[in-house]
Amino acid sequence: MSICSFRKTSHLQATAESNKTQLILDGALVQFNQYGCRKTSLEDIARAVGISRTSLYSYFSNKDAIFRAVAQEVHERALAEAQRVLNIEGSIAERVEAALLARHAPFHAMQATSQHGTELHDEYSKLCGDIVVNSQTRFEALLVGAIKRAARAGTIDVKRAGATSAEVASALNLAAAGQKRGAEDPAEFTRRIKCLVLMAFAGIST
Repeated sequence: MSICSFRKTSHLQATAESNKTQLILDGALVQFNQYGCRKTSLEDIARAVGISRTSLYSYFSNKDAIFRAVAQEVHERALAEAQRVLNIEGSIAERVEAALLARHAPFHAMQATSQHGTELHDEYSKLCGDIVVNSQTRFEALLVGAIKRAARAGTIDVKRAGATSAEVASALNLAAAGQKRGAEDPAEFTRRIKCLVLMAFAGIST
């Protein structure tokens, strides 16, 4: 086999493995939302994906590892969407609102729309603390960058709030997380975020 053929074969194998991993994560997410983490077994996930439990073990060592990988995947998608909306055209308030929703809405929706939402949240808190911290740090860095750019452009003045761009970003992120509490459905959560951003930027817009 030539080097080029070997590389092509290796690439195709890697792509196939990546696709199978994604199928497992997508299938597991559906199972967790529908049946909760405790009642979902490895057999359930394997059956949903169309593979054997033995094959599943070649990708993940146990159910906790799958749950963490699902959480990581949701965080990565949320961060990618937040970065995208922060870089499109529009007012800084509109972009920050969209970014806060991108970051927080998927997690609120899973908790609010699944009958196992409380259990999923408990498992998430127990197993995924490091993932959450890393995601929060990265998200706030994205917010800080967008706020600083808006401040340099003269559309906002964070000094009016007696704060730095980092402090404004942190306050918005923490406040957005707090809006999940008691929000019965995604529509209510969205309304809360709109109100939060409207109030926040009313005081610093120029």
